[in-house]
Amino acid sequence: AVSSAGRVSAPHLRMLSGLGISAAVVGGFNMLGFAITLVRPELGEKITDLFGTGSIAVSAVATHAASGVGLALRPSLVTAAVVVWGVRLAGFLFYRIINTGSDSRLSAYFETTGSTAAFWTVSALWGWLNLLPQSLLCFAPNAAAPLGAGAAVAAALFLAGFVAESLADLQKLAFKADPASKNQFCNVGLWSQCRYPNYAGELTVWTSIFFLAAPALMGAPGGGLLARYGAVAAGTLSPAFVALIVLGVSGVPLAEARNEERFGGRTDYEAYKRDTPLLVPKALLGR
Repeated sequence: AVSSAGRVSAPHLRMLSGLGISAAVVGGFNMLGFAITLVRPELGEKITDLFGTGSIAVSAVATHAASGVGLALRPSLVTAAVVVWGVRLAGFLFYRIINTGSDSRLSAYFETTGSTAAFWTVSALWGWLNLLPQSLLCFAPNAAAPLGAGAAVAAALFLAGFVAESLADLQKLAFKADPASKNQFCNVGLWSQCRYPNYAGELTVWTSIFFLAAPALMGAPGGGLLARYGAVAAGTLSPAFVALIVLGVSGVPLAEARNEERFGGRTDYEAYKRDTPLLVPKALLGR
């Protein structure tokens, strides 16, 4: 936001410092990941999520602590949501790769210096953009604004998304560990309700985090559109980028391609695709 004199206002300059802290933490973790995989490419698959996803949790703690917002309820809830999500996912993915030993989806990224640099650059950008609502909120002038009914709804949606993503990951892990499931596609538990409950949960998590933070990102009336809505608009980039990655880049498209390669043409798989929604559970659609 810019004042009538063309200068960045003090409250918004303070919010920019939050973005700088998250950029430094997330960027630092991903640069370290890049350095390690440049020297030891075989470690790439194992440290990717510890450094990439883990940096999101660490950055959230660092930004909250540096802001001095203390125990104000809204930023505390948003920070806790980000940290719980990041620690859970980083831990789960690290546990999975240690037990499986490899991930063919990742190994190709660490074959050349250029592809390794590109991977960690995108990883850092993903982490920083995900964190936008939390990074801005902790340094927002209205960070301690009281919660209302909207915050309760957002918190409930976060819990639903977090549980759905966590449960879907565990159900698929157990399914793959069962010898009877060899050469079968996962269609049990939440996976019988929609084809990608893990991604549905992730989208819900980051959308709800944005809505929990958004009311406190609003600027004071009378300061112009940018001053009033700029931080809110920036915050929308978080769920928008998650949706782009999940729906258009490395989430659903890659998973669909792998499934088509393995199961395409099978009567049971074609019936599963036809009868099972992509992201919205059957129960919510009344099916």
